[in-house]
Amino acid sequence: MAISARAVADMLAAAAEAGGHEACGLLFGVEGRIVEASVAANVSGEPWHRFEIEPAHLFDAHRRDRAGPLRLIGCWHSHPNGRAQPSATDRAGVADMGWLWLIVADGRISAWKPDAAGFAPVALRDSGS
Repeated sequence: MAISARAVADMLAAAAEAGGHEACGLLFGVEGRIVEASVAANVSGEPWHRFEIEPAHLFDAHRRDRAGPLRLIGCWHSHPNGRAQPSATDRAGVADMGWLWLIVADGRISAWKPDAAGFAPVALRDSGS
């Protein structure tokens, strides 16, 4: 999966700004490429170890998906604890098995796809733009 430099920069900046809380947002792209990463408010009651994307942000993203050309292809969040792998809490939060999940931890981004066993890793590569 290719990812734009802009999406990477936006996620890393939001994660750094969130400090000890999980930052979060949504992923927009086209076949095989993440073009944009939105930044949403984390409205979880326990933002230090859980994320919940603000409902209006999610609603607007679905509206944007329908309008195209970019599609809503997944979500991202940070792990302030530095673990770059999905947690049991992440697995319990999967609502769409087709979504891509990105995790920002220690200044790095890892990609995951939900599957029957939990999550499978997805290779990311810089798309250059």
